[in-house]
Amino acid sequence: MENMNRRKFIVGTGAALAGVSATGKLLQGKGFHSAANADDSIRVGLIGCGGRGRGAVSDAVNASKYVKLVAMADLGMDRIKDASANLQKGIGDKFQVSPDAQFDGPEGYKKVCSHPDVDYIIHTTPPGLRHLTLREAVKNGKHSFVEKPVCVDPYTYQHVIESGQIADKTGLAIVSGTQYRRENSYKDAMEQLHNGLIGELTAAYEYYCTGFLWTRGNAQDWERWGGFESMEYQLRNWLYFTWLSGDHIAEQAIHNIDAVNWGFNSPPVSAYGSGGRIARVDPRFGDIYDHFSIDYDYPNGARASFKCRQISGTTGRVMNRFIGTKGTLDIRPNPGRSASVAKDNSGKIIWRHNGRTGNNLPYVQEHKDLVDSIRDGQPIMEIQEVADSSMTAILGREAAYSGKELKFADLQNSNYRLSPESITQDKHPIRKVPVPGQYKAEY
Repeated sequence: MENMNRRKFIVGTGAALAGVSATGKLLQGKGFHSAANADDSIRVGLIGCGGRGRGAVSDAVNASKYVKLVAMADLGMDRIKDASANLQKGIGDKFQVSPDAQFDGPEGYKKVCSHPDVDYIIHTTPPGLRHLTLREAVKNGKHSFVEKPVCVDPYTYQHVIESGQIADKTGLAIVSGTQYRRENSYKDAMEQLHNGLIGELTAAYEYYCTGFLWTRGNAQDWERWGGFESMEYQLRNWLYFTWLSGDHIAEQAIHNIDAVNWGFNSPPVSAYGSGGRIARVDPRFGDIYDHFSIDYDYPNGARASFKCRQISGTTGRVMNRFIGTKGTLDIRPNPGRSASVAKDNSGKIIWRHNGRTGNNLPYVQEHKDLVDSIRDGQPIMEIQEVADSSMTAILGREAAYSGKELKFADLQNSNYRLSPESITQDKHPIRKVPVPGQYKAEY
């Protein structure tokens, strides 16, 4: 993003969508045995070179001895250089990105997606841009690992669903970063739940309450970047701008939202709730909230009470509790481990799981499953689940922003979008912090 405030670029989401139909014939999905890969290597392209991108590359390398990184893209060359230095130390000779395969600027992601040596793409841009990179990967016949959330509004929700449909028809795999679904202890707990261990589900509690997260830059950087309204500041601090992150209910808390949808085998019917910002009030924190409290109603009549916050000095809680007619099931995730306990209505423990089983951490297993599915000729397609969970977070966010009870189907089918028609590099005005009763959006 060097000198970004001195130039402009256009990211046309409408053009990206039209590009699929304009191609007429999409490239067919392929395994990892193309002529370009005579050594049986699995060649990865990275789009988005921040911390999550670097971590995902390391996870992919740990998932398979054949994985190599061969291409990278980011809006800023400084981010590419930082990631390159980090990855060369971390993955050694698995880093095989030549200087001419490092692409910066707004068109860089297209060059990675069309790179002839790339087999699958790791998508770790800010969430508000992932629909663009996913569509480009699909157009070029590439398999994808897409971090969560995959969308930030109804428009991008529909966009990624359509990309998934196209990918499915052309034999491409899409795996998402909803890692609980690949954590063995979490999977074991869900199997018990779905087999009726605690009876019919009547309610759930879900929490993702943590402390303060990161910001980038200082007063000198803010001035150099052009202030908080500059595109450079917002892209470097994307977490704090709803059009880029979806707010923290979507960007972070989606893990537990996804798990409750998994438990109920469905997204909710409606949401009603509140939220606000009481700790992060400085302009550098953009337009997002720092806490949410949402009630989700599910098709069977059960209600899930959800809370999330990012406020320093508060008690952390990251867990889900499912309540059934025969008892309760608590699932408390940790990195690579989950402590799950089920009790009957008398309080007696009827099932317990003390930690992870198997060799791979869930964020490594994601990539192993992706690779294995393609090698086996049965590419995984899981965009619907992560899109629905992303939309569930969006539903809760919009209910809190507006102060209204909202229905999943109404948002799912609307054309509401947060991102502008085009993105200029000079300024992107900070939206006013949403105020219930005043905030308006068309659903």
